[in-house]
Amino acid sequence: MTLVSELDKFDQLFKQHLNSSIKATLRWVTATAVNWDEQTMIATDSDDLPYHDVLLGVTTTVVKPVLNTDCLIAIVEGDEATAFLLYADEAELIQFNGGSNGGLTITPTLVENLEKNNAILEAILNVFKGSQIMEPGNGSPSALQTALKTAVTGKELGDFSKIENDKITH
Repeated sequence: MTLVSELDKFDQLFKQHLNSSIKATLRWVTATAVNWDEQTMIATDSDDLPYHDVLLGVTTTVVKPVLNTDCLIAIVEGDEATAFLLYADEAELIQFNGGSNGGLTITPTLVENLEKNNAILEAILNVFKGSQIMEPGNGSPSALQTALKTAVTGKELGDFSKIENDKITH
């Protein structure tokens, strides 16, 4: 082996060693521009050094920071071109799994509206289950009321007391 090839091999091994010892660097920055379509942002640090194409998330969770908010980014293995958002002081949107299921429900509003529906159903059930309504003209029991009473017998109204999962709140 020549000296040049030995030096090349040493250089390659030394670079591998350096790369393996640099894991990630954390940096506080300010979000200056957001490209939601590409799910990236431009941010600047306290020295106004720009960081371009900072990923807004990794895999299942993506955060759209409010412009000019403080953010914490991770720089992977010392490569400042490979950075992703870890935290934002303020978020305009937080999206899980591509957002295909829509937004999270506002549980108190949902329960309030479901209870309104239950109240209407209870009023209808009271008519069905109440005093027998007679058919006009012949005085026999209402066939419709009898059929509906049979259809709802044994059915329960919805119970919304355990609808909320408080492990994820918003």
